[in-house]
Amino acid sequence: MRTPAPPDEENRIHATFALAPDDRAPAGARERVARELHGWGLARLADDALTVVSELVTNAVRYGAAHITVNVEWHRTREAVEIAVWDDAPGTPQRREPDFVSETGRGLHIVERLSTGWGHRPGTGGIGKTVWAELR
Repeated sequence: MRTPAPPDEENRIHATFALAPDDRAPAGARERVARELHGWGLARLADDALTVVSELVTNAVRYGAAHITVNVEWHRTREAVEIAVWDDAPGTPQRREPDFVSETGRGLHIVERLSTGWGHRPGTGGIGKTVWAELR
């Protein structure tokens, strides 16, 4: 006899993948997230989701992560996709006031604008952090 999955498990689909923390990581994350969303029939969310994952992974690379893991979850009952990027770098994400001359500093503003919510939580065992964003 099979034990039924908890209700939350029954109503979500997820994909998790690791990335090398280098300049190719954002493109690799976009490619993989696009493939997952299309496979789940959620292509309508792809443009915003690809921008969000690119910004989150770029921050992880920029601020010195040695390991990056991306988790993408579709919560069917809420019609929401959560993109979460874990890295092992210390510190927490800080939204900066945009400097209109600088080429950096706008990433979390973009994430905030495109998502229905975003935030961060400490990594498991106190190592690193997870930065997440939800799209509907």
